[in-house]
Amino acid sequence: MSNLLETLINDLRPNGGHIFYHYNNKENYIHNVVSFIVTGIKNGDHILLAENDRHMLDINKKLQKELSKGQLENLHFINNYDFYYSNGNFHPHTIVNYFLKNIEPFIEKGASLCSWGLIEWGEDKEINDDVVEYEKQVDSLVKEKGITSVCAYDSKRTSDSLKELLMRCHGVMLTDDEVVYLKQT
Repeated sequence: MSNLLETLINDLRPNGGHIFYHYNNKENYIHNVVSFIVTGIKNGDHILLAENDRHMLDINKKLQKELSKGQLENLHFINNYDFYYSNGNFHPHTIVNYFLKNIEPFIEKGASLCSWGLIEWGEDKEINDDVVEYEKQVDSLVKEKGITSVCAYDSKRTSDSLKELLMRCHGVMLTDDEVVYLKQT
């Protein structure tokens, strides 16, 4: 998958793109997030990573083998719970503003930026509308700013109806073993 992911990232440069990653396997997920980070940093990008602490342990171990200390300075980690629930709930407008606040220093400096966010929530079905609203706002933002952004969802926790909606909010769908370019309206 690394070569496929590397090709995808390079294909989306310099205009960026919005990628829906619907993953099945944690090991593949960790491998792909590491490939994304390494590819981006080797391209000179800063990486904003919203990830859970459990995954960060595995990600950091692998990154230590792939990147130098200096290169790792281009990786900016935010706990995904703090990122998506900074206001105490999943509120799309608040999250997008928080995202903008975090990327603005890089944009102002003219730095190239990529982002990866693992989106997790409980069993609250009512949050689906908020997730879709958030994804629509992010889609518009990444196009405007030329950012390559991955929004990752565990397939075991994502209903078929939400998956269908998410496919409409992204230009690309990534699974553990394939890339699908989605037709957007």
